Amino acid sequence: MKKIILAFLCFVTLMFTACSKSEEEKEPDGSKIYFFYQTTCPHCHDAEKYIKENHPDLKIVMRDVRLPGNQKLFNYAVRKYKITGAAGTPLICFDDKYIMGWSKETAKEFEYYVKPYEK
Repeated sequence: MKKIILAFLCFVTLMFTACSKSEEEKEPDGSKIYFFYQTTCPHCHDAEKYIKENHPDLKIVMRDVRLPGNQKLFNYAVRKYKITGAAGTPLICFDDKYIMGWSKETAKEFEYYVKPYEK
């Protein structure tokens, strides 16, 4: 009987943990910055390097779009921001704004959009 109760408690704990993680990953929320990238994308590397150099303490949720769960989250962001045509990386999502791609101009946009997230 003790083994059954212990097994049941383990099962419930695992289910609760799995459910809470999937709820967290359902959709990007405005309280975090999401950075969708691909490991083979040079623009993603440039953006990540820029952010690390200029905002080393900034908390960003990094998601490789090639992973299945992250691809789902990326697709949600594309729909949320009504991105038409080819959606690419890097895709950096703020509350109601986003940056897709990376250049000197987008770095300036990033500086403007990131202000509310800095502490």
